[in-house]
Amino acid sequence: MRKWFSAWFFGAVAAFPCALTSAPPEKAVGEPALASLDAFLAASYHNPREVVLGMVGFFGQPEPVQWLILTADPAKAGVLRESVFARGKILAERAFTPLPGQDLPHLPLVRKTLKIDSAAAFRIAEGLARQQKRSFDSVHFQLRVRDLENEPVWMLNFISPAQISIGVVYLSASSGKVLRESWAAIPATGVSAR
Repeated sequence: MRKWFSAWFFGAVAAFPCALTSAPPEKAVGEPALASLDAFLAASYHNPREVVLGMVGFFGQPEPVQWLILTADPAKAGVLRESVFARGKILAERAFTPLPGQDLPHLPLVRKTLKIDSAAAFRIAEGLARQQKRSFDSVHFQLRVRDLENEPVWMLNFISPAQISIGVVYLSASSGKVLRESWAAIPATGVSAR
């Protein structure tokens, strides 16, 4: 009996070593955009002359684990700074000059006009995706000021499990009002090309 138990125990350890020898992987937790923006603005390393032009976050499920924050210093014309911000600190940053024709935000975000956080924007847009009967794997977020009315706008780009954009929802970051939605055509099934 003792030999049988020893053989079974050591066989199980050999067959399933991960369960006994390693810790479970750390689960990435999404971060709310406005809390990240507030922490970024309050940080001592933030240059008070810089204005925030926009934020993007990728692969939100429902929220991204890090945000790219785009800033500009009016004293340094033509130079932008992009900071990767997560867990209350800048993880990386770079200064760069935009390429001609590059579609980057240029109007500053005004914090007091931002009322709809990334989680609320996700819930609103997710409801529209459900109405369209769209399944998705993740969402790319973009927050910037709309040129026409100086209104802060969330753009949520829904990504399929095949990593293809299946729809985009634009909504006001001040009111949550849906401004526009665009969905890719659903391919017909069972139709022959002949």
